[in-house]
Amino acid sequence: MRLGRTAPGIGTRAIRAAILFLAAMRAAPASWAGGAQQQAPSGPHAVHRPPLPDISDLPQLDAPIVFVSRQIPDQGSTYWSPSQAMAGVGPHSRTRPAAPGRLLRLDPSGDLRVLIDGASPSPATMDLIDVSGPSVSYDGQTIVFAGLPIGLYDPNPGRSIGAWRIFTIRSDGTDLRQVTFSDLDNLNYSQFGPAAAALQGYDDFDPVYLPDGRICFASTRWPAFAQYGGVRTSNLYVVNADGTRPIRLTSERNGAERPEVDPLTGQIVFSRWWRNYRFPVDSMETILVNSGDPSQGYVQHVGLTTDPVAHVGAPGFEQNHWQMIAGNTDGTNLIQWYRQGRVESVNHVYGGSFARDGRFFGNFFPMLNMAEAAGFGGVRELGRGTDVSESIVGITNLNGTLVSDDPISYGVYQGEYAADAAVMGDGRLLVSIAADYMQDYGLWAIAPDGSRQVIFNLPGTSEMRARVLAARHRPPLTRDMYRDYPTEPAPPLLPPTAGGPLYTGGSFIFYSFNVYANGPVDMDISSAAPVGSATSIRFYTDFQRQAVGSYSSLDWPVVVFEGRIEADGHMSDFPAIPANIPLFEQLRGPQPEYRVPLTGGPYPDGAAHVAGLNYSPSGTSVTCIGCHAGHSMIPLPVNPDDLHWSNLAPGAAVAVSSTRDADFNGGLIDRRVMKGEIGRYWSSAPGEQTGQWVELLFPVPVLVRELRLYNPRFGDEANSSIQVHEATVRLFSDAGGQVEVFSSSTGELSVGGTDVRCYDTPTRIVRVELDQVSGTFYGMPTASLAEIEVIAKGSE
Repeated sequence: MRLGRTAPGIGTRAIRAAILFLAAMRAAPASWAGGAQQQAPSGPHAVHRPPLPDISDLPQLDAPIVFVSRQIPDQGSTYWSPSQAMAGVGPHSRTRPAAPGRLLRLDPSGDLRVLIDGASPSPATMDLIDVSGPSVSYDGQTIVFAGLPIGLYDPNPGRSIGAWRIFTIRSDGTDLRQVTFSDLDNLNYSQFGPAAAALQGYDDFDPVYLPDGRICFASTRWPAFAQYGGVRTSNLYVVNADGTRPIRLTSERNGAERPEVDPLTGQIVFSRWWRNYRFPVDSMETILVNSGDPSQGYVQHVGLTTDPVAHVGAPGFEQNHWQMIAGNTDGTNLIQWYRQGRVESVNHVYGGSFARDGRFFGNFFPMLNMAEAAGFGGVRELGRGTDVSESIVGITNLNGTLVSDDPISYGVYQGEYAADAAVMGDGRLLVSIAADYMQDYGLWAIAPDGSRQVIFNLPGTSEMRARVLAARHRPPLTRDMYRDYPTEPAPPLLPPTAGGPLYTGGSFIFYSFNVYANGPVDMDISSAAPVGSATSIRFYTDFQRQAVGSYSSLDWPVVVFEGRIEADGHMSDFPAIPANIPLFEQLRGPQPEYRVPLTGGPYPDGAAHVAGLNYSPSGTSVTCIGCHAGHSMIPLPVNPDDLHWSNLAPGAAVAVSSTRDADFNGGLIDRRVMKGEIGRYWSSAPGEQTGQWVELLFPVPVLVRELRLYNPRFGDEANSSIQVHEATVRLFSDAGGQVEVFSSSTGELSVGGTDVRCYDTPTRIVRVELDQVSGTFYGMPTASLAEIEVIAKGSE
């Protein structure tokens, strides 16, 4: 393996600078005084870069910052040609040349240093003409970035350039080193058949320093086409700072980009392209695209279909956006870092940065697939897990007005745009902001009170990806087998061949302990399939073979293994699954129907089909509970014996004594207490406050360990004053409710939940009688419960 090479030497150019701007510019980007827009260069030697300004009145910085200044490519949207693109964003423009580019350092003193000048490539700068995505080491002394050397490149969106590599440079502009190289050119790509030529060459981009000094970056090195747009698949890699031992961490089918390091955990948090264009179907019938020519592939096969409508689950099952995933620095322990329900635009995040306290300022871009437009977005503050997000600046949802109706400017909304916030030491956010769809970004500082100030703006170029150039807290180290065991083999450079074997990358053990497990109340993820609805789990693998582009009928998924699901939801066998390739899972019900169970609790809108393509390195193990959207976010119990127990209420059938609105009877088991409108709670018919009861009928026998009853919260739109002072819990072992096997009375119920121990009692029906209730709901005396949790497991 080649070591990193060092440039002959670079002197620093310090330019005493400040920025001319009007008072109105301080108030709002919409009033920027703009220069003439410049077209993206057609070749690497187009050097119409405007000179750096000689300016005054520099806003105060508390530390140096580093950023890039790049040309503004054309064709910002596939659907609306007048717009310009934001370079370095998504499959559309992540590796598009925007040369000449400059890597700049701005000091609090006002000194502006050109660290790399793409307008003047030379051996001293390793002939770099463009730069992207700088990140800073934890000691604040070194910058890592992606660089593009002189060459002839296709400037159009979505192309694979095949020349972006990772470089480092000292913060004073010295010691430029190349970290990654074109070291896979001698691989044999013949296994890809007609796709071989298109899969050769790769780009490295989006680098970030890890706490142990290594560098994580995104790359198209692992040859594959994504499942949309015919663009190349990206994955995350890690490499030593001297360029040795590059290792693939992810095995995505579509994309993994914009890695950052969680300051609280040390894990890598990255943006993952959530896309799977094969959907669950009950039928096992095989339907070919062309019955006379099997080489054209399938419409339906092995329980999967390409039809985005005629499948199991609601019509919105198809997803095509980027979301946040976290994992250890060796690619293990992957979980979804942020999720709010199943709305794509809510969950969409593409890059951003962390504050020291773990808050994340994430980019939202309205073209959720990121393949058909680049930019036109905004910045949101995200809480980890299922916490809600907060809009900071720019376009942060899909509720606005499009710039054009004819032709329709999909993904381009009216308003100012923003991206790539970085938290400064004084609490201000350093953000790139553009006034309109020409996407001429400048750097702005936004204070906590919302006031803003321009920091640096060159008309006709975009100033982006700013980072504070200072020492910062070093996060803890995660477990990492490649760091801790240097002889651990790296994943293979190529996927398996079309004919197998599938285990060329080794294997890992998959422990599925409870496919019926649900998240806690108010965790905004789907509910699991009903207990007893699954008898087996199927594992599919889906990797690049010989399809030239994104064709859902070709390179069809392969069934790797099917294991039995026991009554309590655990898989009876713990199989060795192929490692380092994309996988997904699907539950199946009993024969002869052999259906895919529905998920979503009382309002089923999904299927027990984990469409997110997951993976793990060789020699590892994965412990999993649940088998539905968002299941990786469910915390694993500390006690292994508790893995088989969960709240099974969302899979029960609800019966009530009376109701205000039958549509909300499911509110008893929708796992929402403090979230959502209070009107979603079940309440009895107006005026019916005594003698009220609710029942949950489970589809199969269960062992009930504990109930948790939630009193309705007070106030809100119903102005609720309901208080359940006393209730009786009864359990019946038969579906007819004739054989009572347990009863217990409660005292006053709590909004935070009141527990009732049930001692692992065999049960089919849970009945809760509301013995004493006071208060009103929407001004009327009624009885009500916010939620019932039934901690139980399936029983033979």
